[in-house]
Amino acid sequence: MESMEALSGISVLDCSLRDGGYYTDWDFNDSLVTTYLDSVSRLPIDAVEIGYASTLEPGYFGKYRYLTPRTTSWAKDRLAPHQDLALMLDEKSVERADAARLLAGHDGIVDLVRIAVAPARIGRAARLAELLRDSGFRVGLNVMYLSTYWHDLRALTDLEEAAEYAEAVSLVDSFGACTPDQVFQAIRSVGELLPDTRIGFHGHDNLGLAFANSLSAAGAGAHVIDGTVTGIGRGPGNTKTEALMVAAGSSRTGRVDYEALQQGIEAFSELQNEHRWGTNLAYMISGASGLPQNEVMSWLGKNRYSVTAIVQALHGDRSSNVDDTEYESLEYASHRETEVLVIGGGPSVAQHIDAIAEYANATNATVIHANYRHLGYIDRFTVDQYICVAGESVARLPSPDLMGNITGLIVPAGPRFRGSTPAGRTPVRQVRPFNSDAGGEQLGPVPDTGPLSLALGAAVGVSARCVTLVGFDGYRSANLAQQELAGEMQSLLQSFISAYPGVPLSSATRTLYSVPQTSIYGKGAEIA
Repeated sequence: MESMEALSGISVLDCSLRDGGYYTDWDFNDSLVTTYLDSVSRLPIDAVEIGYASTLEPGYFGKYRYLTPRTTSWAKDRLAPHQDLALMLDEKSVERADAARLLAGHDGIVDLVRIAVAPARIGRAARLAELLRDSGFRVGLNVMYLSTYWHDLRALTDLEEAAEYAEAVSLVDSFGACTPDQVFQAIRSVGELLPDTRIGFHGHDNLGLAFANSLSAAGAGAHVIDGTVTGIGRGPGNTKTEALMVAAGSSRTGRVDYEALQQGIEAFSELQNEHRWGTNLAYMISGASGLPQNEVMSWLGKNRYSVTAIVQALHGDRSSNVDDTEYESLEYASHRETEVLVIGGGPSVAQHIDAIAEYANATNATVIHANYRHLGYIDRFTVDQYICVAGESVARLPSPDLMGNITGLIVPAGPRFRGSTPAGRTPVRQVRPFNSDAGGEQLGPVPDTGPLSLALGAAVGVSARCVTLVGFDGYRSANLAQQELAGEMQSLLQSFISAYPGVPLSSATRTLYSVPQTSIYGKGAEIA
């Protein structure tokens, strides 16, 4: 590994807003951006990339995804005179015909336009780079997925042609999967291939190697290193700009304004507390396995599959990991119509457990636990109770000795992951899950079935006369995984209401979901 002195002559490009936008939808408040720009203007940072110029996309994104001359001009005025202002175009979503419109008015303000491009599409990026250069912009290429081609640059077809129009080519370790030796070899090889082009490196921190890889890139002859303040960036984040500054400061005595650096770090502290970027086991595995980190995190966010199952499934491993065991169907095990009371994981269950248990016992309802959080209350119920076992959540079940009041465990019909059904004294019943999407989502060979899908399928199986939800509170401050789960549940509930208009569904505790609401106390009063 190269020493930190290798950074002494390196240009640093900070892309905190551009890469950090993956956490904030490119929405940053003006106070944060003002503090950030004032900070970097006092630091030995050579260029600042503040966002994207993009065509209109589905969903909401803030102004740093759709940069206008008003925004770039304001930002440029806050930088030091020697600092370049940069923005990025995503090659896969920007046609040549779009580029002139997107960049109109930015000439004379934006110094550098970088193009993010996959290796197989460099030829298309060359045409875009030519247009940008002829329009008066300096151009850079960010070639993604370094871990797939570091050992063989023949994958970068058309790179030499594209470099005719680009002053810089940066290699992007998109999966954070490279080691310092691999980065060194790749930077050295590209430098030999393109001796008249500035070579850069953009590291991701899946394996905790972003800074080490940046040092290695500098030692191999890179001219530009990307960084972000606090490492804010997609997935686990990037090389920390403050690490680059401290390393550079160790060989540039007196050149780094550490108070300005601290000011920049503090500007992002609240966001960091909220989003908690940085590497973790899932990012490490996705990096080492060459898997898209957003897919790994999305599946882990469902909290019903193990890391091993996710990685195997995303790799397409269909070996002996599938279980097709048939269990007795719940509809054949039940012989009566009943009200179904579905218990979710919200805190309202603990708040109202006395009323919930009293009502369920008085009405002889069938209780279905769609979350494990409140299984400590199973002894409060004297009626039939079932627990939904979704994905590989079987490992979180209480021991059989603590489930004496449980009538059965509900699993989806196969295929399932092997080992995902419980072995023990409690009977296992299978149901046909209720899915809002007929196709359903798959994790490899196994349909993705959530606990609410199982609970609603069970309600259909026992010919429920009505379905009452408790503990489906919703999320007032949801992270991305919780937002996805909430969207999944809202879709299921709405689809069930539409599919079974004769089976009234309502929430008897407060909820943020768009469903009919009633009160567990009002329902209890009716039968008192």
